[in-house]
Parts: sequence; structure tokens; C-alpha cells
Amino acid sequence: MPGPRAFWAGALVPTAALVALCGACAPAPAPATAPPTPADPVAYASALVQATNEARAAERLPALRTSSCATDQARQRLGPLLGGRKLTHASLVPVTHACAPPSGMSAENLSRAAASPGAVVDAWLASPGHRANLLDPDLTEVGVACTADGDRADAPMLCSQVFLG
Repeated sequence: MPGPRAFWAGALVPTAALVALCGACAPAPAPATAPPTPADPVAYASALVQATNEARAAERLPALRTSSCATDQARQRLGPLLGGRKLTHASLVPVTHACAPPSGMSAENLSRAAASPGAVVDAWLASPGHRANLLDPDLTEVGVACTADGDRADAPMLCSQVFLG
């Protein structure tokens, strides 16, 4: 006949296994808020504006104001770039005429990426021309438009960021 110690050891093993199984069935903790995905182009564009203004704040520059005219122009500039076409900057003369920025200045950054908005802004900051646009103190307004470049769930996000100054 087994002693009391053997009985408790035999009872603890199944109990521990049951506790482990129940723990595995418990709901997982809620994940941290993920950055917007290509499924939500408006939120993605908004996050690009936020990340851009954070980069400007780090350089002690004022935040860019959102311009509905620049956003409309950014949206119009996406069409010719869809379908994986090469990212090529079109003339900004139509932007300047449509939006009439105070100093007559306009600039553009383009991206096509399956990356977070913060990663896109980091990539722009690593490129001298894009960095100059992001951190130009004479540019005071911005408009961003994005769209998924394809029908796949993992399609890259195509974005145009138009600056006015």
C-alpha cells in the first residue's frame, strides 16, 4: 500500500496538468494597439502626418497643419502610380495653382511600402531629399492620401504626401 506521500504526489501530477491546461485555455492578453494596416488608408495617412509632426518636433520645428487642398492633390497624384508603377514625381505646378500656398512653395514625398507609418517616415528621414521636405521650416501645411496598391491582403500601401508653404 502506498504511503501518504505517494498518494499526494500521484494526486498533484494530474492536478498540475489540469491547471496547465486551463491556463492554456485562458484568453490571451489583448495585444498592444497595432499601427494602422493597409486595410485602413485614412488611418494610415493620418498616422503618417502624426509621425511627420513628431519628426519635426524632434527638430524643434512647428507641426504642419493639415490642408484639405493638399490632401485632395495628394489623392489625385496616386492614380498614375497604382499597379506597381515606378514612383515618379509629377510636376507640382498643378498643386501650386490649385492650393495657392502663401509663398508658392510645394513639395512631395511618395512611398509604397508594407511597413508601419513610422517606418515610412524613418525611411524618408534617411533620404536627404525627403528629409529636406519633412523638415523644411518654410513648408507649413501637409496633405496625405494613401491607398492599397493591389487587392491582396498584404498589398503595399501607396502614399503621396504633399507639402505647401
